[in-house]
Amino acid sequence: MTMERKTLFIDCFSGVSGDMFVAALLDLGVGSIDMLREELGRLDLEGWEVELERVRPSGIAASRFIVRVAGEKQEPRSLSDINDLISSSRLSENVKSRCLAIFSRVGRAEAEAHGHSLQEVHFHEVGMVDSIIDIVSACLLMEELAPAEVICSPVEMGSGMVDTKHGLMPVPAPATEILLRGVPVAHGGEECELTTPTGAALVGFFTDSFEPLPAMRIEAIGYGSGTRETQRPNVIRFLLGERASGDGGAEEVEHMVQLETNIDDSTPELLASMVEEMMAQGANDAWLTPVIMKKGRPGVQVSVLCPRGALDRFMDLFFSQSSTFGVRVREVERHCLERRLDTVGTDYGFIRVKKGLRRGRVVTAAPEYEDCRRAAREHGVPLKVVYEAALVAAVRPHH
Repeated sequence: MTMERKTLFIDCFSGVSGDMFVAALLDLGVGSIDMLREELGRLDLEGWEVELERVRPSGIAASRFIVRVAGEKQEPRSLSDINDLISSSRLSENVKSRCLAIFSRVGRAEAEAHGHSLQEVHFHEVGMVDSIIDIVSACLLMEELAPAEVICSPVEMGSGMVDTKHGLMPVPAPATEILLRGVPVAHGGEECELTTPTGAALVGFFTDSFEPLPAMRIEAIGYGSGTRETQRPNVIRFLLGERASGDGGAEEVEHMVQLETNIDDSTPELLASMVEEMMAQGANDAWLTPVIMKKGRPGVQVSVLCPRGALDRFMDLFFSQSSTFGVRVREVERHCLERRLDTVGTDYGFIRVKKGLRRGRVVTAAPEYEDCRRAAREHGVPLKVVYEAALVAAVRPHH
């Protein structure tokens, strides 16, 4: 269910938790509970079950994601324990990478909140089996959805006190507050914890920008319900669609940031892996450029283009994935054509063609490589023959 050029808007009007996040994605139509059961079976975890229920909190039809764990007592896990669990699993490398990055964020927040080193941190709530399943499930479903951008509303926190393994804590809990540092938040009158550390970690990781709902054409809506009974509807709302174009084909202007650093002490394999990781983490683009550095040394400039809201995520990746001591950051504008995916008929079958429109007029077109390659193999003709046939069909009238 890949959503090219789709925008996912997360409406946290009643906070966010891990199970609500997963439930909203499933309610949106992403993946299925059976798919999650199969993929979660790739983890070395025992004694759990997952279910999806249809519920009506405050009269709103929603989905509720339920994790049932055998036994009552669970021992806290260290960050190293969780990293080993994820790394040794049979999940895809992209899902593993995202899970590790999210748990690393939570670990750093817990360390800062309680004055420990990262090695001393032991997860209680977030280290429980249900929280691990929530985070892994969210990463699996977000990989399945693959939206072009994720926007989130201000996050409702709740108020009052919450009972944790560390005793009574003010809402938001210290780790939650740290995870949402720099994020627009709101305090409602409801005296309960509306946003959990797991929920804060998920929206903080996946969101490109925090802003009100943009003008967009909504195509799908998903509601994820929590388990607590609250005065307001205890749900999170996901809206999926395309940003509205004001003049029926105007180019889109994206305000982004470009991160760069020069490196002269790394291997080609490590640099290639770094670029691959940047793309897996949601960069809009990442590339390497040969440069000549001081004293005539050959080096490589590593560049990444990403939304403003993802700056911290990619800054962390630069410092963790490379030997650099500094990263340059500058704001850039990216002008994008409106994109449309059409299917055209050729002598070699149907081929999808991506078209770029400016002011309502097609100015460029690109046949889908995989479609052309498949057709070329089936008909025993060169790839370029199919490619050219698709281009000719794409510019015919009525296409």
